[in-house]
Amino acid sequence: MNKLRTIGFASCFVLPGYLSTGQAFSQETTYYQGTSWTIQMVKGAGNASTEPAYCEVKTTSFEPRSVAIQSSLSKEAGMYRTVIKLRKLGWQMPIGASAKVKMATLVKPGSGGQIIEGPPMTFKVESTDTMSSLLADYEPGWQLEMANAVFNGIFVRTKYGSTLWFKFIDGNEPEWNPTSVEKFEQKISFKAYEQCLSDLSQMAADPAGGGSTPLSSTSPLAPQAANKDGASSGLPNASTAPANLAEPIVISGVWRFDAREEDWGETCFVESRNGDIKIGFMGSPGEDFVGFVDGVFKDAAKATWQVDDRPALVSEAGQSDYFGWHEFDQLPMDLLDQISSGKELAITGAKGERTVVSLKGASEAVPRFKACFGKH
Repeated sequence: MNKLRTIGFASCFVLPGYLSTGQAFSQETTYYQGTSWTIQMVKGAGNASTEPAYCEVKTTSFEPRSVAIQSSLSKEAGMYRTVIKLRKLGWQMPIGASAKVKMATLVKPGSGGQIIEGPPMTFKVESTDTMSSLLADYEPGWQLEMANAVFNGIFVRTKYGSTLWFKFIDGNEPEWNPTSVEKFEQKISFKAYEQCLSDLSQMAADPAGGGSTPLSSTSPLAPQAANKDGASSGLPNASTAPANLAEPIVISGVWRFDAREEDWGETCFVESRNGDIKIGFMGSPGEDFVGFVDGVFKDAAKATWQVDDRPALVSEAGQSDYFGWHEFDQLPMDLLDQISSGKELAITGAKGERTVVSLKGASEAVPRFKACFGKH
């Protein structure tokens, strides 16, 4: 499966608009506008507590049909609630009905060399011409494959065209195959989507930006006993404080550059360490770079990377079979520039694991690293 590494930046602008009901205002911030897809953040629609802001990837040239993937922040730190919406003018469907839809080419190897095909998703009709499905409601053993298939279908155009198919099992609706983004805009558009998610996380953490006030480990009120029915009062205390309030790991070492031969050839490294914990970046000449975190995460991880008070970047990681550490391959080049001029890097995992790294020595080490892996 193709993996996207992001480069460059996409400019954004704000377009005030109306919801289709005409009853409430919404504000849309566009991060990418292409011939086939657009990426925008939608916020301020109706009651913010019931209609949170979300990042939307939506078709622009598929009328009278449209496909939209909407991601909003979930209650679990660093995670997103993703909804897939299909719309077609003239469907005239009864609200509450459901339909089975097979999406993308979803297969994986099974026992005995068999190829297993993923099950269809169940879509619920929410208006006469729109139906939606929550990714979290899909078969648990297939959610990761489904997410990868959908986003690769949008952002990766193969020589055979788009791999994003919608096959309607019920009724007589023909198959849908919306065009993926232009090949030369794959990385730019995916970077724009990541930036939208990063801004969404930042907005939620900043009350001045319209987000909710972060939970506090302290309170001006006296502790309350459990309710008469035995339920907790819900107030945070020492035993129920959220994981994201955990004491951070602090690394105060000096960043150092190194270049050495690995199995695949010359490899460049820049890193800071404290005992068994190591944070840094690696890359081979002429290739993209990856970030790595060693000794912090236990399982596959999603984390935010933030230099000082700049917007946080969200990236997912897998565990390296070669080094054993967690590698993050969806980080923009701009992060290296921020580290070169910054004072502190904070990396926060979805389960609240937080590491704060001093950027002492990074202004000298990072430029040497960029020159090393950037040469052809």
